[in-house]
Amino acid sequence: MFIRLVIVCFLFHASTLLSDQRMIIHEGIEREYIIHIPKNLTEDSPLVFIIHGFTGSAKQIMEYSGMNAIADRESFIVVYPQGTIDSSGNTFFNVGYEFHNGSKIDDVSFIRELFISLSKEYSLKRKRAFATGMSNGGDMSYLLACTSADLFRAVAPVAGSLMNKIKDKCETQYPVPIFEIHGTGDQITLFDGDMKNTGGWGAYYDLPSTINFFAKAYNLDKKNIKKIISKKDGAEYDIFFERHWSDNSEEEVWMYKIIDGRHVWPGIRINWWNSPIFWYYFGSGNEDINASEEVWAFFKKYL
Repeated sequence: MFIRLVIVCFLFHASTLLSDQRMIIHEGIEREYIIHIPKNLTEDSPLVFIIHGFTGSAKQIMEYSGMNAIADRESFIVVYPQGTIDSSGNTFFNVGYEFHNGSKIDDVSFIRELFISLSKEYSLKRKRAFATGMSNGGDMSYLLACTSADLFRAVAPVAGSLMNKIKDKCETQYPVPIFEIHGTGDQITLFDGDMKNTGGWGAYYDLPSTINFFAKAYNLDKKNIKKIISKKDGAEYDIFFERHWSDNSEEEVWMYKIIDGRHVWPGIRINWWNSPIFWYYFGSGNEDINASEEVWAFFKKYL
């Protein structure tokens, strides 16, 4: 857990121009967020929530995801919620980590209230909202899929995990399509899971079990795995695409399995490559795919 904290604190500190920073009162607490409105906004434009990781910030994930440029091109609103600060001084979204036991922060309610507020301002519609996020933000995306199917059309966790506490209470009767992007060499959110809670975050499932859980719950009876990126073709990583679907449903569950990929947002826009700490923990970063482009392509299927 300490390594994860040090790494994330080190990584994301660059500065760029900000979009509109705002605040909303939720349960008596001032909650901040950043919103990006494309110039070519149209009626019924989609809304994409992008959720930062543990110790991160809305500003940081806005910068390194590069999603604003995609929003300008594709005409959708992007919202970057800001987590609260825990007793150790770290920003977080409350997904039930063991060291957050007793926290009364309800981030599902916060994001739902934020959507309701923005829907009134921009005439947004339910089921045209999407969520993605990195690490803790990916965990939060799973939580939203399990609790807020009435609002979210699809989610796409990046380096996320399905916490045991979330799975036990997951409501799957109204399927929310899921697309996970994860490296097998992720040393923070382990691809093989941590059901014994050796890392101190709380028990969470391995990625194959996570994907299979949702596929089974959604009655997706067809499965295909194929290599879509190959080192033989000059790429840095082999990437396998696992797809679950059914002829009787438009909902699907996907996973990009990045062989030896580390705990990073693929296609990250900030150049940390000349940092020895980044090299040690993450390698050169995966630029074989751009996670933001891949995530939006998945969301676009459900518009």
